[in-house]
Amino acid sequence: MTNIPYRENLQRLCEQAGYASLSKLSETADISTWYLYRLERGLIAQIPLGVMVKLAIALGLTLEELWQELGGGNELGKIEQDQAVIEENQQLQQTIKALQGEYTRLQRQLTYQSQQLESQWQQKALEILEPWLLQWPTAAAAAQQNPQWPAQKLLPLTKPIATLLQQWQVEVIATVGEMVPYDPQYHEFIGPGPRPDVGTMVMVRYVGYRRSEALLYRAKVGYAGDA
Repeated sequence: MTNIPYRENLQRLCEQAGYASLSKLSETADISTWYLYRLERGLIAQIPLGVMVKLAIALGLTLEELWQELGGGNELGKIEQDQAVIEENQQLQQTIKALQGEYTRLQRQLTYQSQQLESQWQQKALEILEPWLLQWPTAAAAAQQNPQWPAQKLLPLTKPIATLLQQWQVEVIATVGEMVPYDPQYHEFIGPGPRPDVGTMVMVRYVGYRRSEALLYRAKVGYAGDA
């Protein structure tokens, strides 16, 4: 009789599939850990076929590969000779395909949900940062013009936030003091004076933001010389 390292083989398969322990494997496969302990002792012939199918799916193996790894090649051959078991195996193979399809669907759903949660978290963070995002660029522009302002010392500390916004695909609409053609889609006129016509040159007082082409905040503008 061949001396097969059943325990080592099962542990290796468990690690290759990314499970930290046999209990995690049994939880994912929805089988009792008792079956795994039996497999560690080489008692694969005493494990129900349905349990082996669940285990094979959880480990990312075919049923034949799993039997071969755990020393059950001969027993599987005997089982396949029994017509009733063959029919059961065919039904189980159909179930496997259905489960694999459901697994793929759930993977895609989880990926989508993960992306949605990340986007929602980023949006919440932007809402918390809103006062700073809208006010700081104006204060920073004033600080750059007057090196004696205390805010001048804070300018280098804001670079990580600028990098984070860039990673989130958040873009600044214009810069403070920039002259731009008035566009009500991207600009909010804050006066004083009458609202300018579209295309009239105005000065940016407070920057705006957009994210992946979606408008977050309009830039606040006024006439030049009205600061």
